[in-house]
Amino acid sequence: MATEQTNLTVEDAAKLILSKIKVNPEQFSTTEFSSKNRNLEDILFNDFKVPQSNIEEAMLEQQATNRTLSEILIENELIHEVDMLKALSIHLNLEFRENFPFHEIDPKLIEKLNISFCLQHMFVPISEDELNVTVAVANPLDTVSIDDLRVLLNKNIKRVVAPKDLVEAAINNVFERQELVDQNKGLTATSDDDIDGIEGLDVAHNLLQDNEEAPVRKEVTAIIRRSITEKASDIHIEPFEDRVSVRFRVDGRLREVRVIPKKYQSSVSTRIKILAKLNIAESRLPQDGRITLKVGTREIDVRVSTLPIKFGERIVLRILDKSGGLPNLEDIGMPKALLKSFKQVVNQKHGIVLVTGPTGSGKTTTLASALMHINKPDVSIITVEDPVEIQLPGVSQVEVNDKAGLTFAAALRSILRQNPNIILIGEIRDSETAQIAVQASITGHLVFSTLHTNDTAASVTRLVDFGIEPFQITTAVVAILAVRLVRRVCPNCKEQTQHTAEELSLLGLSPKQTTGKVFYKAREGGCSNCKNNGYAGRIGIYELLVFDEHVRNFVLKSSDGASLKKMCVQRGMKTLRDSAHERFLNGETTLEEALYATQSEHEQEEVK
Repeated sequence: MATEQTNLTVEDAAKLILSKIKVNPEQFSTTEFSSKNRNLEDILFNDFKVPQSNIEEAMLEQQATNRTLSEILIENELIHEVDMLKALSIHLNLEFRENFPFHEIDPKLIEKLNISFCLQHMFVPISEDELNVTVAVANPLDTVSIDDLRVLLNKNIKRVVAPKDLVEAAINNVFERQELVDQNKGLTATSDDDIDGIEGLDVAHNLLQDNEEAPVRKEVTAIIRRSITEKASDIHIEPFEDRVSVRFRVDGRLREVRVIPKKYQSSVSTRIKILAKLNIAESRLPQDGRITLKVGTREIDVRVSTLPIKFGERIVLRILDKSGGLPNLEDIGMPKALLKSFKQVVNQKHGIVLVTGPTGSGKTTTLASALMHINKPDVSIITVEDPVEIQLPGVSQVEVNDKAGLTFAAALRSILRQNPNIILIGEIRDSETAQIAVQASITGHLVFSTLHTNDTAASVTRLVDFGIEPFQITTAVVAILAVRLVRRVCPNCKEQTQHTAEELSLLGLSPKQTTGKVFYKAREGGCSNCKNNGYAGRIGIYELLVFDEHVRNFVLKSSDGASLKKMCVQRGMKTLRDSAHERFLNGETTLEEALYATQSEHEQEEVK
C-alpha cells in the first residue's frame, strides 16, 4: 500500500484527498497540483529575465518573513506587477487576461455576493454557463476564497488571472449597476434619524463597503461611486422646478446620468451636507466643505460646494483622486521641440514660470510633472495650493485655509522665511500674491504659478492689471506656457470621415496642409472601450512663450497682448491652434474637438 501511494502523481493524490473529504474532484481546479506545471523560478528567470541571484535572495527573505515572493520581487522592482501575474498564470496553467469587457458583466452573477467579500479577495464573476462560473482573480494563489465562492454559487469555478486595477474596476462597475437597477424601482422616504446617524465622521468613509439600507444613503453612495468608476472630475446636482438633475463632467464635458425625483431633493442635499460637515440648517447661503472617502485601497478627496438657486440648492462635488499616478514630464504629451525648450525653462535657478489656461485645462498636472522633474535631494520645494490636488513625494505642500487666515499671500510670506529653492503658487489671483511672487523670483527663487487667461500673451496684460510694472515683468518672468486639453477620439471605434475645404478653413487649414491626410470622427454611441462616448481620455495642446530679448524689449514698450502675440508668431512661436492642427492631422482628435478647444483663438483671428 505504501508503494502504491509513493507512485501516485501529485494530481492523483489531490483527487484522492478530495474524495476522502467527499468533494467532487471535478469541481475542484487542480491546475495548481499538476505535475506538468512549469517551475515558477524557471518562468521568472527564462521568461521574465529576473536574475537567478535575485530570485534566490527573495526566496530566502520569503522564508524569513510572512511576505509572498510576489510582494518581495515587485517591491524590489525586479518585476512589474502585471508580469508577476503573467508568471503565476503560466505556473498554474491559468489563462491571463489583460482586459475584458467588464461593462457587460451580468449583475445577476453577483446576486449572492457582497462587494466587501469581492474586494477583500479581489475576484469577480464575469460569465457563466451550465456548469461553470468564470471568475477573474487578481490573486491566483488564494484558493481558499475560491472554495468559499464555489460553495456560495454552487458551481464549478473557472479562474482567469487579471490585473488588480482591472478586477477592482469590474467590481465597482457591476455592483454599481446592480444598485442602480434596485434604485430605479423607486426611492422611499428617509427619516431624519436615518440621515443623522452618520454625523460626526472623523475618518475616511469607505465608500465601497457602504451597504447601508437607507435609500437616500444608497442613492448618494451610488452616485459618487459611479462618478469615480467613470473617472468624472465633477458631479453637478442641480434642482429644477420638477426634478433634480445629476450630471458628470467626464473629459471636460458634462452629461446627464441620472434624474432624482423632486420629493427627495432635500434628503439628498442633507445627506451630502452631513458627509461634508456642513450646516444642514443653512440653505440660504453658499457653503464649502470636503469629504474624504476610501475606494478599496484608494483615497478620494471630494470638495463640496453648495449654492442657493431658485429651486433649491445647487451642489457641485469635485473629485480628487489622491492615489492617481503622476505622469513624467516626458509622458504628458508635449511635442519634442517644445518639451526640450520647457525643460530648459524649468531648470532655471530663478524667475517666474507661468502656466495658463481655463479651469480643468491640465495646468496643475503640468506643473506637478515639472516639479517632480527637477525635484532632487539638494533642492527644497514648497507649494501653496487651494486645495492640494496632487500629492508630491519629497515636496512640502501647504493648503490654503481662508477661514483660519492662511491665505496665499500670508502663506507666501511665511514660506520665504523657510529658505526654499523653488516655490509653487497654486494660482496668482490678486495683486498682493502677484507682487510677492515677483519679489520672490527677483531675490533668487524659482517660482511656478498659474493664471486664468486665454493664451500666453494675455498673461502679460493680466499681470499689468495686477499692478506689476512692465520692467518687473521683464525682469522676473522666464516663460509662459498655455495649455488646453482636447478629447482623444477612441482608437477602438473611430470612423473615417471627409471634411470640406470650408470646414477645414475654420481651423485655419489650407488644402495643401491636408493633402493625403485621413480624418476621423467619433462613432455615435461609441463602444465599451470608451463607455459609449466615442472619445477615450484627453491629450494636451500647448503654446510656449519664452522671454528672450525681443519679447522683453516689446513688453517694456507695450503690454498689449494681441500685438505681443502677433510679434511672437511672426518670429516662429507655435500657437494653441497650431498644436490643435497637429493633433487633428495626426488622427488623434476630431475637427469638432480642435475647434472647441481653440474657439477663442479663432475669435481673435476674426477680429484681426
